Amino acid sequence: MKKRLWVFALICLLATAGTNADETIDDQVIASIKMEGFQNSQLMETAFYLTEVHGPRLHGTKSMQAAAEWSRTRLAEWGLENAHLESWELEVPGWELESYSVELIEPRYLRLASLPMVWTPGTAGIIEGVPVAVEVENEEDFEKYRGKLRGAIVMNGAVTPSVSDAPAAARRLDDDALGPMVRAMVPGEPAGYWEELEEWYEEFDEITRVVRFFREEGVSALLVPSSRANGIVRGTYSGLENPQENAPTFVIDRESFNMLARLIDKGFEPTLRLESRVTLEEGAMGHNVIAEIPGSDPDLQDEVVMIGGHLDAWHAGNGATDNAAGCAVAMEAMRILSAIDAKPRRTIRIALWDGEELDYSGSTSYVSRHFADLETMQLKPDHSKLSAYYNIDSGTGKIRGVYLQGNEWVRPIFEAFLAPFHYLGADTLTTQNTTGTDHLLFDVVGLPAFTFIQDPLDYETATHHSDLDVYDLLSEEDLKQAAVIMASFAYHTAMRDDLLPRKGLPPPRSDSPSK
Repeated sequence: MKKRLWVFALICLLATAGTNADETIDDQVIASIKMEGFQNSQLMETAFYLTEVHGPRLHGTKSMQAAAEWSRTRLAEWGLENAHLESWELEVPGWELESYSVELIEPRYLRLASLPMVWTPGTAGIIEGVPVAVEVENEEDFEKYRGKLRGAIVMNGAVTPSVSDAPAAARRLDDDALGPMVRAMVPGEPAGYWEELEEWYEEFDEITRVVRFFREEGVSALLVPSSRANGIVRGTYSGLENPQENAPTFVIDRESFNMLARLIDKGFEPTLRLESRVTLEEGAMGHNVIAEIPGSDPDLQDEVVMIGGHLDAWHAGNGATDNAAGCAVAMEAMRILSAIDAKPRRTIRIALWDGEELDYSGSTSYVSRHFADLETMQLKPDHSKLSAYYNIDSGTGKIRGVYLQGNEWVRPIFEAFLAPFHYLGADTLTTQNTTGTDHLLFDVVGLPAFTFIQDPLDYETATHHSDLDVYDLLSEEDLKQAAVIMASFAYHTAMRDDLLPRKGLPPPRSDSPSK
């Protein structure tokens, strides 16, 4: 029996040596990271300032600039060096919302839950009238209404019963969800940045034509239903970033939209009173927040490990789960490393991106300036110096693992990085791609870039881009876990003898998708 146990132990040892035994994991540093991150956390204080003081942080607005300046100052106060804003001019005007209201005044009074769509102009004063209900989805519907809508308050959309779309309870990833991810053998679709853009632009083409139709028809205001049920108001922008091509547009809660549509259908004449005031500012600036812990090894300090998430947010709530959560996690990871006086061999740099919600304009600007031209693949000197970029941007849920973006060479490395956190639920690696956030801009120029698998909780069903995206929906314990893991990943990547392995450079593009 003892011989069998010894042989079994030897087999296990050899198996470990073949996977992650070559990776040096500093248990003492991890213990220090955990103690600082779990026992002395400042994460929720950071989240408070990003949301309830400086939210919602729409790109090109005063709140976004104030959040960026506050973040830079706080990172410097924690001892980080080279804290600064790296700015560029946005392609859209600044859009400041001053006031708005949508009210039912006949047959009774009711203030409707609503929100103006970004980059739509304000109304021409207070507008009152009985709305006209239409269902325009594509160009085939235009002729039904052409010449009939000038000056009207228009409701565009169909009645959709909310009972069929009630938000699910907050959800954790279980074995049934994680198992297929672990067993995946190919990265899957969409393959990356360019493929995602092509999908987006195909979707927006039809939206653009519909929005322009209403503008050309001269409607006084446009009302659309929220894409969420149960009183949740979810809305971003109409699909056009030029206010001159939009009509004043409001998203209203689905139940109110349905009520108005039914009243009209039954022959009643519900009267609305609405108004919005906005200020437009040309030449608005975007602001990426950058700070770092310098490397301690003279031979490696010019090489960099980056972590980050996007600071900008849509305007419905105060941008808590999307993505003050990720920014607070990344900032807390840097604070932890500074607090424990970590001495990484490579420089660890944080980037809080502006303009993620606007075609990744912040990370696009940074990658193009420092690493490579996205289309020609002409490389900049810093391209050879980046070991990895770690991104977090999937709500407030705890980290469960990492999307490898098809980079199987990093699997044994990340297995070692995750091992100390298995007891906290982080043990999943998948070769699958994931899209929808800033790591894509690094990946598309051949740099190792990853985002974390997170528990979804109620991100997609309730908070994402909605008026429920608020501080109270943040999970403190989950975010602490994420900050500790991100700090450890950054530190151990910075301590390796070698850069993380790369997938290789993609070929230059012959064409690019366009709006």
